[in-house]
Amino acid sequence: MSDLTRNGVKKLIVEATKPVELKGANLSKLNLSYAELNGANLYGADLSLANLDGANLTGADLSFANLKGAKLYGAKLSNANISNANISKANLQEANLQRANLQGANLQGADLGEANLEGANLSKANLQVADLESANLEGADLSFANLQEADLSFANLQEANLKEAILSGANLHYAYLMGANLSKANLTGIDLSFAYLKGADLQGADLSFANFKGANLSNAYVLVSNLEGANLTGANLTGANLTGAKLKNANLEGAIGYNK
Repeated sequence: MSDLTRNGVKKLIVEATKPVELKGANLSKLNLSYAELNGANLYGADLSLANLDGANLTGADLSFANLKGAKLYGAKLSNANISNANISKANLQEANLQRANLQGANLQGADLGEANLEGANLSKANLQVADLESANLEGADLSFANLQEADLSFANLQEANLKEAILSGANLHYAYLMGANLSKANLTGIDLSFAYLKGADLQGADLSFANFKGANLSNAYVLVSNLEGANLTGANLTGANLTGAKLKNANLEGAIGYNK
């Protein structure tokens, strides 16, 4: 996109009577805060370091776009296609990403604190060291995602799919994981202290050296999981199925409902 066209982008957006076509456009560092871009075609566009705070991108196509370091505070991205996009180190605090498609997206180091990701597709996404504190991920698909050392404390992950996800070293302190699928996930060294995991599926997961202090694992499925060296002090294991689980050097002091 030429400099002249770049300078006319805002006018183009304001005067548009239908979703704008900005496929592959260079919009890097532009101030597009509160812009109306619902349904826009931004496939492969360069929006790195752009200001999109409060922008309306509902249903927009941002697949393969470059949003590295972009500002998207409170942006509306519900039903948007953001698959395979680079959103690393972007600020998405309090953004609405309900049912958004983020499959394969790079969100490494992104700030998604208090963002709404209910029903979003984050399968195979890279969320390493991302901040998802108090985010809503109810029913989200995080299967095969990389959440290594991510902060998910106080996050809502009810019925979320985390099958075979990587969560080693992640912080899920006080997270809500009722009915979540964590089967075959890598949860080594994870902090799940005081987390709510009632009815969660942890079959075949690697939970070695995980911290479950005070966590609620009632009726959880922990079959053939690796809990070696895990901290389960004060955890609620009432009705939990631990058949075949490895508990070598696990600390079960004060655990409720545990029957050897």
